[in-house]
Amino acid sequence: MKKIEITFIIKALNEEDNIAACIESCLREGLPYTSEVILVDSLSTDKTIAIAKQYPVKIVQFENKADIGCGAAPQLGYQYAQGKYIYLLDGDMELCEGFLVTAMNYMADNSQVAGVAGKLVDTRHLSDEDRRRADVYDKILTMKSEQHLGGGGLYRKKSIDSVGYFSHSALLAREEFELGARLLSKNWSLKRLPVNSVMHTGHNEGDLQRICRLWSNGRLFSSGALLKSAIGKTWFSLCIKHLWYLFMPLIINVFILAGLVTFNYIVPLSIGTAIFLFISSWVVVFMLLSAQKKSILRATNTLLTWHVGFIALLLSLFMQVDKPNLAIKGKVF
Repeated sequence: MKKIEITFIIKALNEEDNIAACIESCLREGLPYTSEVILVDSLSTDKTIAIAKQYPVKIVQFENKADIGCGAAPQLGYQYAQGKYIYLLDGDMELCEGFLVTAMNYMADNSQVAGVAGKLVDTRHLSDEDRRRADVYDKILTMKSEQHLGGGGLYRKKSIDSVGYFSHSALLAREEFELGARLLSKNWSLKRLPVNSVMHTGHNEGDLQRICRLWSNGRLFSSGALLKSAIGKTWFSLCIKHLWYLFMPLIINVFILAGLVTFNYIVPLSIGTAIFLFISSWVVVFMLLSAQKKSILRATNTLLTWHVGFIALLLSLFMQVDKPNLAIKGKVF
């Protein structure tokens, strides 16, 4: 029996509209290789499992609802993976034709590269985050080094084994960044090629709906878990840089208050005047941000994202973070 060259790990939760196309793209792109497809299902309540059973794939479902998470799903799939290379993608993604061959050839020629990805192509641009991400990928014209492979990618299993585990099972988000930070700390590198890798359907939602969803499903609270799990690690500073925008409300408030205190030494301020100047300072920040974003709406969304994210960060710092590599119970179909 030939050894498995590539394991495709697909994360899915209620993806009945997309899962067939996702699986078919993996089977198609995996044809030149000895490959396997593992669908990790987070207890879907729709027809995701029924549809997936029509294909030659291994279906692994969480046994305990409490274990479900964006970080746990890849790790659960990894527990069953046999491939020399691992391709991670979501159930609402489709591999672009020819990308896998390009990625495999690049990995074969560059032994110190732990993972490679391409350009994610969103089919919807409804939220500010969708538009921001599309703009980032549009500007990628040459190969670039990355700190993480957001949007999925192809990984060398040897590199993953060298850093202990695939995905931090306790993280509800930012699991790809955490993996990238660990790989970089071991002198591996990550690359993004200037070619399309996956088509991504995403969520049918606007900015406010997106923030509410991320708050309700706990993904906004992953920032504190990421920082706490990185304390004492060589990649802690990378995590701080990655989460820089969450500290913006604190930084701006410190600067404004420092200015008011300094001004008060020169010209004593009444409480009313101090409050007026404080609010006025934030109005100036909003105007500058609107000019930089060229949109009042995008500036509003940015400020909302900063503040909600900062509140979630503070709250999540008091939450318990389980060990990253605990065995996850799953049942195989």
